[in-house]
Amino acid sequence: MFAARPVRLILTAALCAAAALCALALPPLITPLGADKPLADRVVIRRDTFGVPHITGETEAAVAFGFGYAQAEDHAAEMAKRFLAARGEAARHLGPSYLDNDLAMRRADNLGESRRALARLDRTYRDVLEGFAGGYNLYVEQHRATLPSWVPDITAADALAITHTDSPGDAASVSIIRALQQKYLEGSAAPRMPGPVAVAPVASDDSDGGDDLDGSNALALSGRRTVSGATMLLGNPHLRWQQLYWEAHVRVPGRLDFYGSTLVGYPWLRAGFNDRLGFVQTNNNSDNRDIFALPLDPARPDHYLFEGKPRPLARVDVAVEVKQDDGSMTTERRTYWQSHLGPIVYRTSTTAFAYRSTVAEAWHWFEGFWKLSHARSLRDYMKVMSTRFSPESNYTYADADGNILYLWNSRIPKRVDDGTSYELDVPGGTKKYVWRDLHPTRDLPQLLNPPGGYIQNANNPPWYVTLRDPLDPARYPSYFERGELALRPQLALELVEAREKFSVDDLKRLKYDTRLLLADRVKPALMAALAGTAPLSDDLAEARRVLEAWDNRASAGSRGAVLFQRFWYTYQGDVKQPYSEPWDVKRPAQTPRGLADAAAALRHLAEAVKWTRDTYGAADVAWGDANRYRFGDIDLPGEGASSGLGAYRVQVFDPLPAGGGPVRVAGWGAADRQLIGGSDAWVLLVHFTRPLQAFSVMAYGQTTDRSSPHSRDQIRVFAARDLRPAWYFESDVAAHTEREYRPR
Repeated sequence: MFAARPVRLILTAALCAAAALCALALPPLITPLGADKPLADRVVIRRDTFGVPHITGETEAAVAFGFGYAQAEDHAAEMAKRFLAARGEAARHLGPSYLDNDLAMRRADNLGESRRALARLDRTYRDVLEGFAGGYNLYVEQHRATLPSWVPDITAADALAITHTDSPGDAASVSIIRALQQKYLEGSAAPRMPGPVAVAPVASDDSDGGDDLDGSNALALSGRRTVSGATMLLGNPHLRWQQLYWEAHVRVPGRLDFYGSTLVGYPWLRAGFNDRLGFVQTNNNSDNRDIFALPLDPARPDHYLFEGKPRPLARVDVAVEVKQDDGSMTTERRTYWQSHLGPIVYRTSTTAFAYRSTVAEAWHWFEGFWKLSHARSLRDYMKVMSTRFSPESNYTYADADGNILYLWNSRIPKRVDDGTSYELDVPGGTKKYVWRDLHPTRDLPQLLNPPGGYIQNANNPPWYVTLRDPLDPARYPSYFERGELALRPQLALELVEAREKFSVDDLKRLKYDTRLLLADRVKPALMAALAGTAPLSDDLAEARRVLEAWDNRASAGSRGAVLFQRFWYTYQGDVKQPYSEPWDVKRPAQTPRGLADAAAALRHLAEAVKWTRDTYGAADVAWGDANRYRFGDIDLPGEGASSGLGAYRVQVFDPLPAGGGPVRVAGWGAADRQLIGGSDAWVLLVHFTRPLQAFSVMAYGQTTDRSSPHSRDQIRVFAARDLRPAWYFESDVAAHTEREYRPR
C-alpha cells in the first residue's frame, strides 16, 4: 500500500544514553536578591488589550503564583468546581449530577494518591504547584465575600490531583461496562460475589451523527512549503466550549519565556511556543489500557485465581455526601472490589474483570509540560518526550531551525503480539498477558522532516499524517492504533496538497475552510437519484433546486447545508452502511463515497425538506441564520459544522433552552448558564521567521466574568475568519499593556 519509506526519528545513544538522563537539564536556578520576599512581591502581571496575562517573575514559583492568581481572576468559580471534582467532593456542594464523578475519585483516592505522589516530582516543579495554589488562594481570600461559599482553598496536592482525573474516570467508563455487558450476558440465577459492585447505568446512544467534540487539528509546514522559507505551526483543539481554554505568557528572565494555553484549573501551559520552537497536541486512539478477565475461585467467590493460586479481592468502601435540590444532605455508599491488577469494573458468575491503565501512573504529566516550556531545541524537546510523561496524544512540533516533527505519543505497554485482540478483555488468570514495561519513545510512530514538507493530524491514525511520505503500519506492533482515515483528515490532506507554498494568510484560509467533504462524496449520487426519479414530488423538486445551488460548504451564507445535514443524519441513522463504496484501505483518501440505498436516501431527503421548512420557514435557510454565535448583544452568523460531515472547521451549535426558538447557538445560552456549543475555539499559528510572528484567537474570550469586555471581545475576530497578534516580545507586550499590577 505504501510506496515511500518513512523518515523516522531515531533516538540514538548520543541523544539519550539512558532513561535516567532523559530529562531536560534546566539551567541552575540562582536565588535572586530578596528571595525572602512573599511570592506576590516577586511577580508582575501585565494584561494586554485582549486580557491575556503576561506574567514575569523572579522565580518559577513566583510565575506560578501569578499564573494561579490571574487564572482565578478570570475563572475562580469554575476552577473551584474542578478542584472539588478532582477531590471527589463536588456532589456535597453542587448536587447529584456530580455523584458518579465523586464515586470514581473517592474509589481511586485521587487526592490521597496525589499527596503521596508529590514527593516523586521534581523539587522545582513542586514549588510551581505550591505557587499556583498560593496564587489561587490569595485571590479567593481577597474575594471571599463575592465568591460562592463552597469555593475551597487548595494545596499543591489539589493542583496535582486535577491533572490526574482521567484514570479514575476511565475506570468507571460506561462504554467499557456496556461492551462487557454485551459480550458477557448472564442469567438472573447466576450467583454473585459478596457485596455490590457499582455499575453506572448504561445510557442509550442518542448521538446526532458524530459531532466528534474531543478532537483537534494540527499542521506543521517546513520551509520548502512556505512562501517565506520559514516553518509554520498551526494548532486548533476541539472541545466543548464550557471546558474552557485559557491563554497566558510566562517569563522568568534568562530562564523561561513561553506563550500558550491550558485548560482552566491546570497549573501550567500545555501547548504553545517560545522564540525557538512550538508544539501542539491532537487526541489519538492509543490503547494504553487493558481489561483482565480473572477467573473466580469456585470455592471462595471473594477470591480469584492467578497462575492457579487463589488471591483475595480487596474490599473498598466509599461514601459520598450529596446535596439535594431542597438543600438537605444525603450519603451515597458503594462497595467496590480491587485486584492486584486493578479495580474490578464488571463481573459474571465465573469472572471478575480488572481494569489496568498506564495512565494511573502518569503523575509527571504536567511536570513534563513544565519542562517542555523550557526546551530550546529539538534535542531538548525529545529528551523530555522520552521520559514518557504524557499518557497519550499526537504531538506536532516545529522550530526555528527548520525542523518539523510528528510523534504518535503513548504510554503504551509492551504486550504479547501473538494475534490476541486487546480491544476489550484478555485472559487474566495467567501472567502471560500482564505487561511490565512501556514502549520507549523510539518504538513509537514518528516522522521527522519528511521530504514532502508537511505533517498534519486531525485525529487520524499515524499512517496518514502525510500522503507523500507515509509511515508503514507493518513496521509496528498490531496493537498500535489502526483504523479508518475519517473525512476530516482526508479534507485536511486535500487542502494541504492543493497548494505548494503557504503564506500566513493562506494558512488562515485553510484553517477556516468551511467545505464539507461528505457533500462532495455523496451529493452527486443524491442528485443522480433525483434525476432518475419521475415525477418528483414537490418536496423532492424543492430539494433538487436547493442542492443544485448549494456550494457544499457550511459558510454563513451557504443555503443548503441545513437541509443536507438533516438529510444525512436521518439517512445515516436508518442505513447501517450508508455508502455504496465504503472506506477502503487501498484508497484511503478517496473513500467512502456514494449512497448504498438511493430509495431510502430520497425518503429521508423529502422528510428533511419538510423538517427544514417547518423549523426555519424555508428549505434553503442560510447556515448562518440557523446557527449563531451569541454573546449578549453580540449576535453573529455561525460557520463550520460537525466533523461527521467532513468539516475541517468543526463547530457545534447547541439548541437553546426551552422557549429559545429553533436557532442553535455557540456562546452564551442564558444569563445564568455555562457556555454552550463547542469544538473550534482556540487557534494558534506560529511563523518561525526572525523575529517570529505569532497569532491566536480564543472565540469565547479570556474570562467567564460576563461583566468584563474580555469575555466576548474575540468572537468578532473569530467569526471573521481571522486571528489576532499573540504578543510575545517585550516591546510588543509593553506597547499593548492594558493593566500592570502585582497580585496583592
